Amino acid sequence: MKKFVLAAFAASAILAACEQQGPAEEAGEEIDEALGAEEQSQVEEAMEDAGEAAEEAWEDTQEAAEDAGDQMEEWADEAGEAMEEPTEENPEDGAPE
Repeated sequence: MKKFVLAAFAASAILAACEQQGPAEEAGEEIDEALGAEEQSQVEEAMEDAGEAAEEAWEDTQEAAEDAGDQMEEWADEAGEAMEEPTEENPEDGAPE
């Protein structure tokens, strides 16, 4: 399947560069015909699946980053509150003198 994707990409690049049908374009068409519609649809489906997986991974990453940010904010608040609490060394507040 990797060979097909590479061949299709190469054929597409060559085709885009040529206005008239030359040997490279003919070769690309022959590759397409040799692979048949079934393999092409499998490749298209695999590419769609990869795109959906990438989108889902991006959303999961964003959600994890938001969760991490929320946790950091919570810890910062707790640290600030702890610094305001009185200690044995300084009974007035939690900050050292």
